[in-house]
Amino acid sequence: MQAGKKFRLLGLSLLTTVLFAATLKSMSSFDLPGPHGKRFDYLAIDYDDQYLLSAHLAAGLLYVIDLRTNEVLKAIPDVPGIEGVEFVPELKKVYTSDAGDNTIGVIDLKQMKVIKKLPTEAKPDGSAYAAPFHKLYVSDERGKAEAIVDVQQDKNY
Repeated sequence: MQAGKKFRLLGLSLLTTVLFAATLKSMSSFDLPGPHGKRFDYLAIDYDDQYLLSAHLAAGLLYVIDLRTNEVLKAIPDVPGIEGVEFVPELKKVYTSDAGDNTIGVIDLKQMKVIKKLPTEAKPDGSAYAAPFHKLYVSDERGKAEAIVDVQQDKNY
């Protein structure tokens, strides 16, 4: 490729990147309860109910936020060291990776409370839900393992 074409291609790539980056803008902001200066981690969305599910890691809280009003509907406790958050729409349940007690929290979103705790190896973190198989996969960061949860029975494999 000729040097002139390379620079035009690079220039076009940079211009495209700048144009797309320039389209990002703040739509809204609001305060959340809980201790200040404590780190937040993963987010998930319940599209049916239009809830944002936000993990407040060091505070050990899962916030359920109404996306239509930006109001906190509930700060769900008993999720110490919450990192990962995974929403399972067909069950209206949220699964949290709680590094503080090395568990996976099972939250019934209709009741907005923890209904079960499942043990893991060490420091559960990120998660992914495989809907066709009804399985939740959770990375145990320090345990160097993967926890696999049958979401229909809420139990580990």
